[in-house]
Amino acid sequence: MSGKTPNRDIGCTVKSCAYHCGSEDNCSLPGIHVEACPNCGSGTARDESMCGSYRAK
Repeated sequence: MSGKTPNRDIGCTVKSCAYHCGSEDNCSLPGIHVEACPNCGSGTARDESMCGSYRAK
């Protein structure tokens, strides 16, 4: 977990993100910003939004 404190309110399985808390599958940020995906409009959840707080490791 590298000294990160998991935020139990933000579940996350994106292991490539710098804020991911390893096997905890939580984010270490106090909050996240959800953004609409470019060219969205399909009505499918994964096509409509993304975490705007993501940062690559």
